[in-house]
Amino acid sequence: YVIGGGAGSLWYDTVESYNTVKDDWRLLPCLNAKKGSLAAATLHDKIFAIGGGNGQDSFSDVEMFDLNVGRWISARSMLQKRFALGAVELHGAIYAVGGYDGKHYLRSGERFDPREHSWSKIESMNTSRGSHSLVVLNEKLYAIGGFDGGSLVASVEVFDPRRGTWMTDTPMNHARGYSAAGVLGNAVYVIGGWEGNGNIADKVERYEEGHGWQLTNLKAIGKRCYASAIVP
Repeated sequence: YVIGGGAGSLWYDTVESYNTVKDDWRLLPCLNAKKGSLAAATLHDKIFAIGGGNGQDSFSDVEMFDLNVGRWISARSMLQKRFALGAVELHGAIYAVGGYDGKHYLRSGERFDPREHSWSKIESMNTSRGSHSLVVLNEKLYAIGGFDGGSLVASVEVFDPRRGTWMTDTPMNHARGYSAAGVLGNAVYVIGGWEGNGNIADKVERYEEGHGWQLTNLKAIGKRCYASAIVP
């Protein structure tokens, strides 16, 4: 599923899904508002479109798509506005981390519990970051790279929900934001992204717990900033 987005001063409310068997894309019902740099996560067979913005405002809004209902409905808003945030599902909850609130890049994060239908704060990261990647590896959250309000960063932080704390981990070899990231097996792959100074990367780095980051021989198909998903 690809949700919303933007191109220059244009912002989209369109949603598309990709069928791996038929190798084609189809349009789905639109979001209730045009927005880009949002995050998306799935929980209990529902898709949550979280935060984002439209170039003028950053949003705390959350929309939920239920395949059985066939439309987007408003869900409980986050505690804080977040543009260019990261979001993932872990242990039946959604985590939304970092981003830009319209004035500042954020260290803060929050957790949505569907049983209580509410968001609650989690411990803040050590570094402010937006346009970063957020993935789950070995039941922990990894916040990777991004922009801290002054420069692109290579730093990586790890959140263990059992301890409720962030720990600094080995940084990537290259600072970047707006990268694609995914987990395959026991490794995290970070692909492409924005390196600053007009440079868009095609580099691919691979991380394994206990082994740090390695620059692979793989290259993205073209230099680009984008999102990714792994399909079985």
